[in-house]
Amino acid sequence: MEPWEIKTDDTRKVNSKKLFIIFCEDGAVEPAYFELFKKEDIQISAFGNTKQHHAQVDYATEYFRKNDLIEVDEHGLEILKIDEGAQVWCVFDRDKEPNDQKDTAFNDSIVTANSKGIKTAWSNDDFELWILLHFEDVNPASQEYANRVKYYERLTEILKNKLPEEASFQNPKFDYYTSMKSKAKFLRYTYQLMKGNVGNAIERAKLLEKYHSTPPKPTHLHCPCTKVHHLVIELLS
Repeated sequence: MEPWEIKTDDTRKVNSKKLFIIFCEDGAVEPAYFELFKKEDIQISAFGNTKQHHAQVDYATEYFRKNDLIEVDEHGLEILKIDEGAQVWCVFDRDKEPNDQKDTAFNDSIVTANSKGIKTAWSNDDFELWILLHFEDVNPASQEYANRVKYYERLTEILKNKLPEEASFQNPKFDYYTSMKSKAKFLRYTYQLMKGNVGNAIERAKLLEKYHSTPPKPTHLHCPCTKVHHLVIELLS
């Protein structure tokens, strides 16, 4: 059976394996990262290049509609028709820009996803914030960290310091964004440094989330912040 064939079927034996279907904005690092959580009792299908926030939720919805896995509830809302134990997630960034309309699209995408039974693991501003949290604290009140440029800057320095034996990292022109955004380099270098630090990343992400939750404010103002730890906790559980 294919991973997405998850209709409720009373005649089918209960499958104890947990199923995660994850739609990722990025086509290289994010799918590669989540696929690493596969285990004997966890089945993961991570799809890359599935567009940005609201467009990604629409993409996921259409994907399930084509596979006859959408039903309409008593209120006329579309919800996913999936087995108990299966989870569908959208992983996307805010991609911060001074554009109110885009902020509205980001906020609405989260609400829309939740209404359909799709969970969201968004990052504001960028997924690399989650990677950075494996290595160091991030000040939730710092405007420096409200933009991905800072994440790339810090990750560049971290790789230079932790992988000194690799001559390429000592090249003055080396930087994380242009040199490390491929699946192969993520798995060979960045992930090897991240391993063993996921607990610290989760705790740091929780602190960012708590800071931006009190007092309540629109989601696009939760920055720097990431909810990727919610998905990771589910994968680890």
